[in-house]
Amino acid sequence: MKFIFLVLSIIFPLFIFAGGPWLTPKKSGFFQLQSTLPIGNYDKLFLENNKELKLNRNQLDFTFQSYLEYGITDNITLITGLPYKYISTGNVKNNLTNPNLLPKGNLSGFGNYKLGFKFRVSDKKLKVAMSIQSSFKTISKDLEKGLITGLNSNSIGLYTHIGKSFSNGKLYSFIEGGYNTQSNNFSDFIEVHYELGYQFKPSFWGVFTLDLRESLKGGSFKNENLRQTGFYTNNQEYFAFGLKGAYELKNKIGFTAATFGAFSGNYVAFLATVSIGVYKKW
Repeated sequence: MKFIFLVLSIIFPLFIFAGGPWLTPKKSGFFQLQSTLPIGNYDKLFLENNKELKLNRNQLDFTFQSYLEYGITDNITLITGLPYKYISTGNVKNNLTNPNLLPKGNLSGFGNYKLGFKFRVSDKKLKVAMSIQSSFKTISKDLEKGLITGLNSNSIGLYTHIGKSFSNGKLYSFIEGGYNTQSNNFSDFIEVHYELGYQFKPSFWGVFTLDLRESLKGGSFKNENLRQTGFYTNNQEYFAFGLKGAYELKNKIGFTAATFGAFSGNYVAFLATVSIGVYKKW
């Protein structure tokens, strides 16, 4: 089993304390800045059916993300996030997998801006919420070199969130999932996120996650240059796991760290990564 960097920018599940059926109280909020740091370059991609694709060049993908939850009312929470990307293709490998060698290069710019609204459905012991989440094509691209900082499409999805806390709030568990439709002939996809968290100390949380993204493969979008580099192409998929931790100070400023791996994927990269972040709650 290999650790990978999920080249797809998964904004919502990556943030500790974000997600789930719990809403942010009115005029309260949670803001986080997070960086995903690759441990070097990568030169292979996961493909479906346990296959892999060797790349012509070494590649790098760095992400800096901002995320905000804000309570519009006690029953409606605003969710928004914006990634900033730096990607590059570098040295040529000895044996070319694809004879169409693209020029090397680098590109920086915003990824797909995310905007959503979460609505309370049930506030009993078993919490239930619904959300509408959208993604916008606020990206940069240099297709001649196979470079792009996000999906070349807009999307909108409907999500259900179900969860519960135990042991006086020291343990929580939730699952959430949604169906997303995309523009520009990209395939629709389904996302599922599961999270289990435990409060080891008053100031420290540990979290285990599972994430699934499954493409319905109904879209006709195809760009051979993006398929060669694997940057944000159509039909990206993964079944991934993660370990996260958060340490919070008394002033509600906290620090996070996380690492992620995968059981399988399609057009996502072989790479070890570390994510670190800082957040503020009010």
